[in-house]
Amino acid sequence: MNHDTLTLLMVIFVACTTIAIIFQAGLLFALYKAVKRSSSRMESIAARLEERATPVLDIARAILDEAQPKISEITGNLAETTATIRAHAAHVADTTGEILNRARMQAVRLDEMISSTANKVEETTDFLQYSVVTPVRRVHAVFQALSAGLAFFKNSRRHKKQHSGAAGEEEMFI
Repeated sequence: MNHDTLTLLMVIFVACTTIAIIFQAGLLFALYKAVKRSSSRMESIAARLEERATPVLDIARAILDEAQPKISEITGNLAETTATIRAHAAHVADTTGEILNRARMQAVRLDEMISSTANKVEETTDFLQYSVVTPVRRVHAVFQALSAGLAFFKNSRRHKKQHSGAAGEEEMFI
């Protein structure tokens, strides 16, 4: 390659580079303008937001400053109430345990009393059975035997009278 061709290529290369640099400079300038426009919009939005938010924040701060002692008092009262409730709950638990223990003891006593009463009733029934009912049955049996003997004796006398009276009537009839 000769020198002219090289120079020409170099000029073309430098021209392309210049055009590219100018194009990049234009893009950077457009980007700068867009960022500047966005920045000014953001600043105006921030200014409006600050302008609107400042009174709201001031009111909120005033409300919090006013409510802070009340919140502290409520928190203190809540802590006292919680402690009182815990104390009462512990007392109720102790009382409930004591009541349950007493109820268990009374149930045991009642069971023992019922068992003792049932045993005494059974012993009394056995005693009455052997001491009263059995002798009464024997006496009753003796009375029934005597009654049956007397009835037999009466029936046999009647039977004899009827036979002797019937025989006499038969003799009279003939």
